[in-house]
Amino acid sequence: MVQAAEKPIVWDLWPGDPPGNFVTLPPESDRTKEEDRLVAGKWVTRLQNVSAPTLTIYKPDPKTDTGASMIIAPGGGHTILAFDLEGTEVAEWATSIGLTAIVLKYRVPGKARNPDKNWLAAAQDGQRAMSLVKSRAKELEIDPDRIGIMGFSAGGTPVKYTAMISNRLYQPVDEHDSFSFRPAFAAPIYSSGMPIGEDLFESCPPVFMVIAHDDKDRSIELAELYIALKKADVSAEMHIYSEGGHGYGIRRTEQPVTSWTDRMEDWLKLNGFLDE
Repeated sequence: MVQAAEKPIVWDLWPGDPPGNFVTLPPESDRTKEEDRLVAGKWVTRLQNVSAPTLTIYKPDPKTDTGASMIIAPGGGHTILAFDLEGTEVAEWATSIGLTAIVLKYRVPGKARNPDKNWLAAAQDGQRAMSLVKSRAKELEIDPDRIGIMGFSAGGTPVKYTAMISNRLYQPVDEHDSFSFRPAFAAPIYSSGMPIGEDLFESCPPVFMVIAHDDKDRSIELAELYIALKKADVSAEMHIYSEGGHGYGIRRTEQPVTSWTDRMEDWLKLNGFLDE
């Protein structure tokens, strides 16, 4: 039986080398420098050179465990991963509301593997993550029909390529890939753009989105995604805050945008994902 662990569970994402071009990179490291931007007065871990993608699994308190779960994909422009700001800190919030939280450490930099499609490795890793978690749901004591996915900024790529297209972007590698990569819900947070494919939104699950009006053109692109979802008759909720910029994660400040997790918790309750 899986218990609320003091130490999280870590799984390798792939049984061997991931699909695509093999690239020799320096060791994984945090490239944060003293002069880098702080978020809510705190440093951000900027993880670079990820070649061996993993899933890190955090279980909630058994007393509040809903059986639902969520894969979390940090952002970082497909160059680095903001691993604490948009990964482990989000997992702490997710477990506090009864979700099993699964942080996806996907491959970066994507451009090193595919200069023309720097998003492809993240998309493949997202699809693999969802299939793997579904196939091993019993082991984690989670409901395979209530596994969602959330991604921040570039981490929206794994979200969109699991929730909004139907074709797998790699050849199946083992029995885990016989399980669907379609999530039960999807949450691209201050992300941008739409996935590329002819089968967009087929069987797309409910979608929750957050953006700030002053987040460059991302607010326009996410609004366009909402309109496309609406036209496709996909259940969607979008919150546009007047200001907040980009990359705030879930760190609370005086800005209203940083309370967006309250809105998402309401949405999760409304859709039955927090029912025990």
